[in-house]
Amino acid sequence: MKVLRILFFTVLLLSCGFWLQAQDFEFPPDSTTVQVPYYNIFTLLSMPDNNGNVVKLHQSNLISQLVDSYIVRNYSKKSPGFRVRIFSDNSQTARQRIYEVEAAFRELYPNVPTYASYQDLYFKVTVGDFRTRTDAMRFLNSIQRNYPGAFIVKENINFPSL
Repeated sequence: MKVLRILFFTVLLLSCGFWLQAQDFEFPPDSTTVQVPYYNIFTLLSMPDNNGNVVKLHQSNLISQLVDSYIVRNYSKKSPGFRVRIFSDNSQTARQRIYEVEAAFRELYPNVPTYASYQDLYFKVTVGDFRTRTDAMRFLNSIQRNYPGAFIVKENINFPSL
C-alpha cells in the first residue's frame, strides 16, 4: 500500500510538471535543443515562500530530468481552443494594414498575444489563446468598443500560461 501511494504521488508530480510554467526561468544547461522559460514542479517546490519556508525533496535527479525532457518535447504542441479575429482583409494594402492593426492592438492590450497570418487570400489578425468559448466571449465583450467587427474563431492555440 505504501509503494502504491509513492507511485501515485510520483505520477502526479510528473503529470503536473508541464502545467506549472512561468516566464523567468531558463532550462538547465544540458538541454540545448529548446530554450523555454519555465518552472517545473520541483523548482517551484524548492523556492522559499513568503515566510522563508522551503520544501526539501530527496529524489533521484532522473525524475527531474524526465520532467524537463517532457516539457521540451511538448512545448510546441498546440491544443484546440479559440481566438478573437480583429481584422481580415484581402485588399492591396491589407499586408501593411495587418502590421498597423497588430501594433495598435499591442498598445491597448500588451499582455494579449497577437497572430498575423495570410490564409485563403486574406490577411488576418487574431488575438488571444482561450481554452473555452466563454473565456473568448468575455474578452470579445471587453474589446467590442475598440473593435466592433471582431468575432470568435476556433483555432489551435498555444498553451496559455498558468
